[in-house]
Amino acid sequence: MNHLTSRSALAMALAVPLVLPVPALAFEASGNDIADRFMEIMEAGNATVTGYDSVAESGDTVTITGLATTINEGDDAAKLSIASTAITGGQLADDGGLSAGALAMTQVRVDGKDKGDDIAITVETITIADPVLPSAASVGKAAAGTVAPGYSRAELSDILIDAGDQGRIPVERVVARIDRMDGDLPTSGSVDLEGIRISQDMLDDDEKKTLAELGYEELTLSAGFSGDWDPASGRLDVTRLTMGGDTSATIDASLVLGGLTREVVEKLDQSQEDPQQAMALMQGLTLERMTLRIDNASLVDRLLDSQAKSSGMSRADFVAQLSGALPMMLSVLNNADFQTKVAAAGTTFLNEPKSLSAVASPANPLPLAQVMGTAMMAPQMLPDILNVTIAANEPKADQ
Repeated sequence: MNHLTSRSALAMALAVPLVLPVPALAFEASGNDIADRFMEIMEAGNATVTGYDSVAESGDTVTITGLATTINEGDDAAKLSIASTAITGGQLADDGGLSAGALAMTQVRVDGKDKGDDIAITVETITIADPVLPSAASVGKAAAGTVAPGYSRAELSDILIDAGDQGRIPVERVVARIDRMDGDLPTSGSVDLEGIRISQDMLDDDEKKTLAELGYEELTLSAGFSGDWDPASGRLDVTRLTMGGDTSATIDASLVLGGLTREVVEKLDQSQEDPQQAMALMQGLTLERMTLRIDNASLVDRLLDSQAKSSGMSRADFVAQLSGALPMMLSVLNNADFQTKVAAAGTTFLNEPKSLSAVASPANPLPLAQVMGTAMMAPQMLPDILNVTIAANEPKADQ
């Protein structure tokens, strides 16, 4: 399975309805101001609305059917088609933008290429609450050539990313929320993906074998993110970063950083082509807290059973052997006190795999430059300066 293609495809699927390119104005006007403004914003210097079947108005809803667009990128051309686009409560902005109470699309399809491979993305429905689309002129002035519209909630359902021989990824639902904005930047919100199905036809032979050895015909995963950012103080609180499944395991993480001001974000955006500058900017941030937790549903048990079987041992004997080897394996940390704590938690988890968690909570916000420097010069000191604690089989803090 081509994982890079899959990630690129998923990003493309999410971006299509929410990022609008620079206008080129090549379509035939429909005579409906709302529909024409929408298509005007949708068109771009490298995109053309090639046609639509009809435009109808019913009450405060304007519906465009059979909308088709071609997007030219170098030697490749992608095609976007939308069976139905319904704009409810549309309002024309004086600056050329468009706002609405709701925007709903059905049977959205993108056909294009990713690194030379054919890829098709279909989305059965897209619903966007409180969309605010930027004007064609403002989009044209954007440095990157694209501007994301504002919205309070967007939902995509029944997504299929089909990369042919590279694999197919169905996603049941994606929901994105923006709870607060600061100018043109979202400062609080969440994204949740549900029903990400990994099945045999998505995998190469080795991956199929591994899945079968673990006793899985198919895995269904979910992922989520929520965060809050204060651009004035620079505090970023990633309250939730999670991925997992009910029949495998769930990984939860959280992170609090300081120093990420609006100015730093803008400079990071400008340094996308300069990794060294971006790294220098990141070193100016501070770490306040970081957590990582794994909750086992059955994946760890399956792994232990599989490894024990391949070693010709019972699971109990395999776990005993692995637990006994932990101190030697951890000796590379060169931190005796921390090694003892990790070995104790690891042994508890291996014998009864429920949960394993790690928390880094330095006494004071720690500059990332110091963290990176310590990692390079004296890695054995990291657990101490970060004040890392390890625990096994403890209930979640909110339980």
